[in-house]
Amino acid sequence: MQLTKLSLYHFRNYEQLTLYPDSPIVVLTGENGSGKTNLLEAISLLTPGRGLRAAPLSHLGQNGSTQWAVASRIMVDGDGMELGTGLQAGTESPRRIFLLNGKPLRHQNAWENPLAAIWLTPQMDRLFSESASGRRRFLDRLVMAAYPHHARELAAYDRAMSQRNRLLQTRSHEQVWLAGLESAMARHGVSIAAARNETAHQINLYAQQGMEAFPAVQIKLTCAIADQLDNHAALQVEDWLKHQLATSRALDREKGRSSIGVHKSDFQLTDLKKKLPAALASTGQQKSLLIGLILAHAKLVRDHRGTAPILLLDEPLVHLDEQRRHSLQNILLNFQSTVLITGTDCAPFAPLQGHAQFATLKHGAFLPNI
Repeated sequence: MQLTKLSLYHFRNYEQLTLYPDSPIVVLTGENGSGKTNLLEAISLLTPGRGLRAAPLSHLGQNGSTQWAVASRIMVDGDGMELGTGLQAGTESPRRIFLLNGKPLRHQNAWENPLAAIWLTPQMDRLFSESASGRRRFLDRLVMAAYPHHARELAAYDRAMSQRNRLLQTRSHEQVWLAGLESAMARHGVSIAAARNETAHQINLYAQQGMEAFPAVQIKLTCAIADQLDNHAALQVEDWLKHQLATSRALDREKGRSSIGVHKSDFQLTDLKKKLPAALASTGQQKSLLIGLILAHAKLVRDHRGTAPILLLDEPLVHLDEQRRHSLQNILLNFQSTVLITGTDCAPFAPLQGHAQFATLKHGAFLPNI
């Protein structure tokens, strides 16, 4: 999978910009605020979900612009396609549109997105010290890269859960209606838990051996529905979850939210050799574990979908020692897809000189190569 063109229009700090990657590895450098992360975010918006920042649509336009666009040309196994997204003009509220080869799609999840991307950002350095919601979003991105339909299941589950929460507050006597929504939550919830379970299982197979200086890792779900799936058939787990939801209606009405479901799931990441949980590791160790996990996941996506995902690495060398910095760059030299990597200056990327395209950003534009 190769990114051969990326165009931005009124996106974040870019009025207009076009990047033509002429190497599998693109190193983007520049001072803080120059737009490096914004460029990675633009690519991430071409995949299922809300991108690497999960930002509101109204925050993506340049200087509050209500019109912005991201367009790309992707080569997958020699076949070219054009993917694009942006805000539709002339609507009262922001409405995002999606284009495949110039033709509009009803919504992003209406097709099997051929583009898979995995990203690592500085904000993820705190992944194991903050709330479970961030880890859950990270896990779901891993699942979507291998199983694009996972995005549809998540959206359907969230709709059913929101409607149930609202109905419990306004018309809790509507037993048939509630049962229907709980049935939908159970159906989509079991599908979500199964996909997470399978992805975690496959990652563990690929991550049994470390990659150069990065450790072998193990990921373990913390999820009551996933635990049920380990011992029972999916239909039995659906019935079990429907029963749990029905019996928790009074409690959920009091709390104003659903007390059980896949929206409560979490996961643990452990250094397989040292038996060290990421939550107890140092910042540098956590970064190494995350990179080990991402590299194992990239192998899974490559084998599952037939092509490696695009890698978006924002300041990945921060918190890594010299050995791991060199190791990561050596691994990237053999990665079979486009890699975009950022940093404040070129010096730490010396091992990539002669193998990568270097570009420097300043105030939303590329500086001329000297």
